[in-house]
Amino acid sequence: MKNLKLIILLFTIGLCGFAFSQDFHASTTKVEFENGTLKLTAKFFTSDLETAVGASVNSKDSFDNKARAYANSNLVVRVNGTVVSLTYVGSQTNDKSTRLYLKADNIKDIKEIEIKNSMLISSFSDQQNLVTFDVNGVRKSFTAKKGNETGKVIF
Repeated sequence: MKNLKLIILLFTIGLCGFAFSQDFHASTTKVEFENGTLKLTAKFFTSDLETAVGASVNSKDSFDNKARAYANSNLVVRVNGTVVSLTYVGSQTNDKSTRLYLKADNIKDIKEIEIKNSMLISSFSDQQNLVTFDVNGVRKSFTAKKGNETGKVIF
């Protein structure tokens, strides 16, 4: 009888653990403005980014080519209402995270920035992308998620 109670208890604990265990999908994108250049650094869990991009970071050239195309179709930046062209600078992988670096040159006075950040949202329905801004000494942020991928900040 003690063994049966122990088995039921362990089964219940295991079932509860399974029911409450869930992957967490999040990224951060830091947007900085320095000397006429808008710099974006997006940080992801490597395995999540590899899934979305469809390439392994172990194959650097293939990964960067696919990451460039993926970022160009999932990140749209408007400065003062005008879409700016982003240049993919590269990627860097450390331990379990990967950073993508992008930039936009020849940016003048920034009054507002609007960003559509749909990175990984089509791959993970619970994906949340925290976007932080440091422009002219002012810090602001918003979170992009499924159904609300775009945010605008005014400086």
